Amino acid sequence: MLDFTSSSEQQETETRHGQFALRDLLNGIFYYRRLALIVAGSIIGLGVLVALLLPPTYSAEARLLPLSAGIYDMQDAGRAPLPGQVLDPGAVANVELQMLDSLELHRDVVRAQLGPAASPAEINAALEKFQSHLHVTKANEANVIQLTYTARDPQQAADALRQLIRRYFESRATVLTSGRVAFLEQQRNAIKRQLDESSARITAYQQQNGIVDIAAQVAGAVAQDDLLRKSKLESDAELADGRRSLSSLSSQAKSVPADIRLYNDNTEAARALGEMQAQLLGLQAKRADLASRFMATSPQVTQLDKQIAALQATITQQKSSLVMTQRTGRNQYFDSTKDKLIQSRATVAGAEARGAELAGQLGQSRARLAQLNAISDRLTTMKLDRDVLADSFKSLSSQVEQARVQLNQTTEAGSPNVRVIEAPTPPTKRTNPPLLLIAGSIFAGILIAGAAVFIAGSLRETFLTPVEVERALGLPVLAAPVAEQGEGVARDYSRLIAAVDAHHQGSGRAVLLVAPSSRMSLQTAALGLGRAMARRAGARVLLVRFASDAPVPETAASLELEPFEDMMTTIIGTAACSLQRRDVRLLAELRDRFDYIVVTAPPMAVGYEGIELSQAVDVVVPVVEAEATRRPVARTLVTQLRDAGAVLIGAILLGRRWHIPQRLYRLLIERRA
Repeated sequence: MLDFTSSSEQQETETRHGQFALRDLLNGIFYYRRLALIVAGSIIGLGVLVALLLPPTYSAEARLLPLSAGIYDMQDAGRAPLPGQVLDPGAVANVELQMLDSLELHRDVVRAQLGPAASPAEINAALEKFQSHLHVTKANEANVIQLTYTARDPQQAADALRQLIRRYFESRATVLTSGRVAFLEQQRNAIKRQLDESSARITAYQQQNGIVDIAAQVAGAVAQDDLLRKSKLESDAELADGRRSLSSLSSQAKSVPADIRLYNDNTEAARALGEMQAQLLGLQAKRADLASRFMATSPQVTQLDKQIAALQATITQQKSSLVMTQRTGRNQYFDSTKDKLIQSRATVAGAEARGAELAGQLGQSRARLAQLNAISDRLTTMKLDRDVLADSFKSLSSQVEQARVQLNQTTEAGSPNVRVIEAPTPPTKRTNPPLLLIAGSIFAGILIAGAAVFIAGSLRETFLTPVEVERALGLPVLAAPVAEQGEGVARDYSRLIAAVDAHHQGSGRAVLLVAPSSRMSLQTAALGLGRAMARRAGARVLLVRFASDAPVPETAASLELEPFEDMMTTIIGTAACSLQRRDVRLLAELRDRFDYIVVTAPPMAVGYEGIELSQAVDVVVPVVEAEATRRPVARTLVTQLRDAGAVLIGAILLGRRWHIPQRLYRLLIERRA
């Protein structure tokens, strides 16, 4: 796109273009004001009619709060819940929401409303109506279920919701706790029978085995067994000691004579011998006493044996050297030894008898202890089974009570699972107020009217604003006079004249105006451009019209020039475009006589002379009519001119009108300017 303005002029042009954008947008909108008024008026009128004729409706509301308690509480009593036992409140709300939205629940409500005499067809029709008026939703940011029922009568709407909530609690009691109490009671009774049988078996087993207190009896048996073991060990020690004493006494008794010498006649010798004999007897008695307590090889016994042997040897020596009369008598030591031997044998026999008796008692004690241990193990197993049954009985008893409580609670509004936080009450305000319907129809009318205007503008193929021409043809609109504007023509064509001057600096500037179909648009554009050029410092302007019925002059001097206002006009036949390009020669001769030459050719719908003339002029300017020229036709014209090598500097938009009301135009456009 060529730019024929200076930097300051370009900034001013951009500012005007910004104003033109708003102005052109409003102009396009008001162009379809009839369509917009028809569409908006129809919708608003329909909305007003509906608001006046539509009967009033009222919506009763109720809110329920589902909780993770009661039936949904899976944790054990007195214990913290496990992660898997904590139900999501949203899942609980979804379950209750499905119950409230169930078809059977709604059918029960409808049956209650219609009575038992209603036919299936009436029930189905009333059910569809009931479901269409009922809305069950879950709040987005809270775990709350919202119930809404719409009816023409506010009391009827509230009653319908109350009946629905009542039926809902009865239905959920049937669904969630149906048969639960009977089932738990049956299980509890079965466990109770097993518990009684287990207790009877334990009692019979204890009576059969003579058990009163198994723990005390086992402890007594253990203590008795320990006592018998200790007594047996003591008896065995005494028996071993007695046997050693008996063996020692038996060996000593063999060497003790029954009779001993009492005295000799030799008094001194006898006295000496008597003393030695007495001493010997004392030693022998002492040895016998030590032999009963120590071993025969012990130092005490062996030392006494040496003393006794030495003393006997002395006595024997004295006896051989002395003659004396000896008197014998009963050896008391022998008798004493015999007595001790008898006592020792009696002691050993008693110890053996006691040991045998203790061994028998110990065997019986061990057998009884083993029996008691076996009985204790069996009783422990039986008691464990009984305790398990007892715990099961307690748990089932607690569950039966909880199920009964839940059965009573689920049929009421105070259920621990669902709480009514807002009971239904008769509404006082309509859900379809007339003002709201009228406001909605106004908004819808404006919205749909805007959409209709947008669609119509998208389907329109004609031009309304310069911006549309520039976008469609890719050429700047250098002149766009307003159809209603009777003055300011020079200003409207000033950009076009500046573009022509910038392109050709010499005299005799030739401008060709071409149009797709309308001849009048060419004449109008030529006259407007000529007037604007003539008013620029007295420029000489010639308007040349090529027509098929005009003659073809030989030279420019033979042309008939007629004055028109401040310009000159002439007509040349279109045959000049094909007779050795006489049009080029004629225009070249006219350049020396005029400053501007504005050439018009027949429209493209009539012939292609305009394409041929584009080679004989300096610049070519297509002319399109607002609200008349179609975009495809204008694009075809521009394409043909470009293919022919024409110099296109811009376009002219004729017949542009302002559809904006004057007050709105001054308010929005002129104030901003």
